[in-house]
Amino acid sequence: MSEQPRIRKMVLFKHGVAYLERSGPADGAFELSFKREEMSDVLKSLAAWVVRGDAQVNWVAFEKPEDPEQVLRDRNLGFAPGDALSGLLGALRGQKITLSAGGTAKSGELLGYQSVPGESGAEERVVVLRTAAGQLELVQLRTITGMELLEERSRSDVAFILDRSRAATSGENRAVRIHVEGRAEELRVSYVIPAPTWRVSYRVALTGDEAAIMGWGIVHNPAAEDIEGVQLTLTTGQPVSFLIDLYNPKTVARTVVEEQSRVASAPKKFEKARRASMGPAAAPAPMMFAMAAAPMAMDSDTPAGGFGASYEASVTPQAEGVDRGELFEYRIAAPVSIGRGGSAMVPLFLAKTPAKKERIWRDGEPPNPDLVLTFDNDTGVVLEEGPAVIYDGDVYAGESMVPYSARKAKVRLGFAKDLSVHCTGRAQSRTVFTSVQIVRGVLVEEFREETDHVFRVESDHQEPVDVVIEMPRDHTRTLNTAFAMPFEETEGFHRFKITAPPGGMGEITVQARWQRQARVQWQQVDQGRLGRWLSERFLDDGTIEKLRAVLALQDQERELERTLQSWRDHQTQVATRIERSRQQLGVLKDTGPEGELRLRYVRDLEAAQNQMAEADAAAETLVRQIAELQVDARAQLAAVLRDGKE
Repeated sequence: MSEQPRIRKMVLFKHGVAYLERSGPADGAFELSFKREEMSDVLKSLAAWVVRGDAQVNWVAFEKPEDPEQVLRDRNLGFAPGDALSGLLGALRGQKITLSAGGTAKSGELLGYQSVPGESGAEERVVVLRTAAGQLELVQLRTITGMELLEERSRSDVAFILDRSRAATSGENRAVRIHVEGRAEELRVSYVIPAPTWRVSYRVALTGDEAAIMGWGIVHNPAAEDIEGVQLTLTTGQPVSFLIDLYNPKTVARTVVEEQSRVASAPKKFEKARRASMGPAAAPAPMMFAMAAAPMAMDSDTPAGGFGASYEASVTPQAEGVDRGELFEYRIAAPVSIGRGGSAMVPLFLAKTPAKKERIWRDGEPPNPDLVLTFDNDTGVVLEEGPAVIYDGDVYAGESMVPYSARKAKVRLGFAKDLSVHCTGRAQSRTVFTSVQIVRGVLVEEFREETDHVFRVESDHQEPVDVVIEMPRDHTRTLNTAFAMPFEETEGFHRFKITAPPGGMGEITVQARWQRQARVQWQQVDQGRLGRWLSERFLDDGTIEKLRAVLALQDQERELERTLQSWRDHQTQVATRIERSRQQLGVLKDTGPEGELRLRYVRDLEAAQNQMAEADAAAETLVRQIAELQVDARAQLAAVLRDGKE
């Protein structure tokens, strides 16, 4: 079997896969070993092609996902490693063999073996053969020095036992055998396997108005072997990738149908589909990587904790940043070697860019502002998310997280708190009545809500200090230009600047405004409200006077309603008198003293009935007058609202 080609190229992606490419000579079949959990990705992605040489890749074979030991047991070929001879004899029963024992060859069909009493009385095991003459011959197991398998089936079983035993000793690894016909001077095999995502960490040194940024890639060897002199590429972006089980056989459930008893029909014949001729597959286009730059050199005299100007002279970046459409690649120039199960750090880039140190405080947070390193990503590469250690000169200053940043993007890294600066914010709100309008036949009052945000910065520094105040943006509010205005806007914040003098305090006021409307029900309008609208000149005199006329009608209506209620209360009292008089008349006699009393109740009942008739007439008149006033008031109000309709 040919030696497997070595890994020459490795591309690591951020979403948990690695592209590996092997290259080397091949003369016949060779095997690659993969973990069981890698097999689905391998079967999904494996490609093999000849670059140079007179050879052809015929097919790729791979081990089934079943347990090798169980497969042997299922075929009655399984036995313990310490019982190889007796186990093999048990597996070959009924097959023709030749045993070499005691210097002679004994041939026959194997019946088995058993224990029998020996000459010394101790039991010993013997092999039982049936010879060509039909005789049974016993061969002492301890005297056997060799065995020849005379049948192809026996030799095939032994080969299968060896193959499955080899698979069993490989643990969870699975063999993939690539069959090559002819000799290839250079054969390439590529595939994708699961891999730990590569990561990045940064060192950022601020010197004056310039920052030196160095990125290191952290990679892990995903292959189950040492890799030496590999071309390594680290890729950003997120290509589509998914898991699909191509390794375990998929069995489709079929419907069970019971046959019916009837006369059998002649079998129907179907033509086979024509298969297209399958010639040698064209080689997939290889990924091309341009490598440049020299190996990194480390200066052992660099001070501990320092990351200053001396790094520029002592570290040569080993990666070339390359755009690949939606992806960005770091192509490591120097070949990389990583031991099996090992990891490595590789320098990706070293770049300088203008930078500044800011103090930023966000409204609502604790009082001390963040110290923030701010720069545009002018490094020429895409910055992946990762931790960063910040140095101010050669002094460790703090740590931060670099967000994913495209080239030219603004980057801000908060790395510490300034305990010598204290920031506060307070807010005071008020409502200002601004107008009343007739909108689509509806009275609408408009208000302006105002909130004054007062931000204060107190500093203990001996020099002036600028602090950037971030106030959350609310897209429903506008800022009053008569107050402090932001010097910069972000997606979520207004940014203001406050300068605090040495050992002093700075303060600004920001006013946020927004409009609010409220529908006014006519029942809520009174003379006082009309007077306010008139004094503020929200409505013209003519409209106000018309509304006053409507209010006057409503006042008359309310007065009549009060009068009507008085008559109804009187009706209730009279009805009570009438009912009481009728009850008394029902029990009094017509003669004697009761007759005189009865006469008084009759006169009282007649007077009460007259009063009830008068009350009914008055109430009826009032109801009619109220209805007329309501109609008149609604008509006049509708005319006012119609004349003022926008």
